[in-house]
Amino acid sequence: MIRQLLLSNLGCSQDLPQIFSNMKITKFLNIDIEPAPPEMELEVEMQCREIMASNDLDNIKRYCTHMVRKKFDQDIFMASMLNRLIELEANAVVKELRERKSTNPIAKFFRTR
Repeated sequence: MIRQLLLSNLGCSQDLPQIFSNMKITKFLNIDIEPAPPEMELEVEMQCREIMASNDLDNIKRYCTHMVRKKFDQDIFMASMLNRLIELEANAVVKELRERKSTNPIAKFFRTR
């Protein structure tokens, strides 16, 4: 639907970038990933087309280097968040397993389990 909207409103018949591909990741570490709203997808597409239409190479170079640095910062932040999430998940699993385990002192003494 977005593809048709963009192509009809912009009078363009070329293929859209990979952002509108059919491959979607819907789950990561048991966290549901919601699709972006159409308005956001449209905004990103319009910004990409504006950049592609620009002839000011110096500003595009500055913008790209800025984006590379920002992406690096975001990657570091996301890696830290994922590490923390994995740590919390592991702690929750260990706690749950410890709570499930019975503490019968006789069985523990004779190691029957």
